[in-house]
Amino acid sequence: MYVQHPFTKKWTRISLKVKNVGAIVFWSKNFSPLLDKLDIIEKTTTNLFFHFTVTANRELEFNTPDYRDAIRDFIFLTARYSSEQLIWRFDPICITDKLSYETHEERFVKCAEMLKGYARKCYVSFAHPYKKVAKNLQQIQQPLADLPTEGKKAYALKLAEVAETYGMQIYACCNDYLLSEKIRKASCINGNYLSNIFNTSIEANISPTRKECACTKSVDIGTYDTCAHSCMYCYANTDKDEAATAPLRQDPEWNSLGTNVRADEVELSINHQQAQIKYPGIRGDRIE
Repeated sequence: MYVQHPFTKKWTRISLKVKNVGAIVFWSKNFSPLLDKLDIIEKTTTNLFFHFTVTANRELEFNTPDYRDAIRDFIFLTARYSSEQLIWRFDPICITDKLSYETHEERFVKCAEMLKGYARKCYVSFAHPYKKVAKNLQQIQQPLADLPTEGKKAYALKLAEVAETYGMQIYACCNDYLLSEKIRKASCINGNYLSNIFNTSIEANISPTRKECACTKSVDIGTYDTCAHSCMYCYANTDKDEAATAPLRQDPEWNSLGTNVRADEVELSINHQQAQIKYPGIRGDRIE
C-alpha cells in the first residue's frame, strides 16, 4: 500500500506481504467494523495488538459507540486473543468548564468496573492544546481549562490509585511530568514487549514520533481525514466533511487509505526521493 505524509506530501511504499509484517498494531475507539474481518487479517499475521480507547466522553466524541458497547468488543478481543494483546486507553483527558475532574473520574470508574479482569494496562494523557484543537473546542464553547501541572499530577495519581483497585497499571503517554511510583512511562509501540508475547523478533530501537515518546520503530499507515468519529480534540482531521464520508467511500481494493493512487506515478516519485537521499545534489533528471 501507499501512504502520503500529511505535511511533506511525500509518498511511502509499504509491504503487507506476510514475510514483511512482524505485527499489526491497531488504534481505535470502535473496533466493531473490524471484528468480522479478523479471519482475513490473520492470513497476513496473527500477531495483532490493540490500543482500545474508551473514555465515555460523548460530549467531545460525537460519533463513537456507547462505552458499554465498546467494552463488550474489548472483552470479545481478549477472549479471542489475550489481555496481553490489548491496552485500554483513557485519553486524552479533556478538562473544560463542562467536563470536570470529577466527571472523568466517575466515568473512569464505570469503565474500570466493566474492564476488571480483562484490561491490565491503562494509558492516560492530557489533551495537548494544538491550535487546531483549541479552535475546535472554542467553536463548541468548551475550551480546555488552563490547569497547573501539579493539579494534573494529583489527578493522574488519583486515577492510578483507582486503577490499582481493579488490578490495572496506569501508564502516561508523552506526559512525563505525570510519572511516579504508581505511574509508569508508556511505550505504545514496544518492540521488546511485542517480540516476547508473539515469540518473534521485532525491531526494538527507540524511534520517537514526538516529544517524550518512547515508541520503538514502526510504520504508520494512518491517514489524515479518514476517521468519522468527529472527536473535537482530534488533530488528524482537517476537513470534517471529507473525514465523515471517508469510511463510506473507501474501497477495499484501493492501494491507499482515502484514495486510490496511480501506482506507476507514485513509484516514480518514491524512486526520485530515494535518489535524492543517495545523491543529495540531484535536481530533476540531472545531478549537480
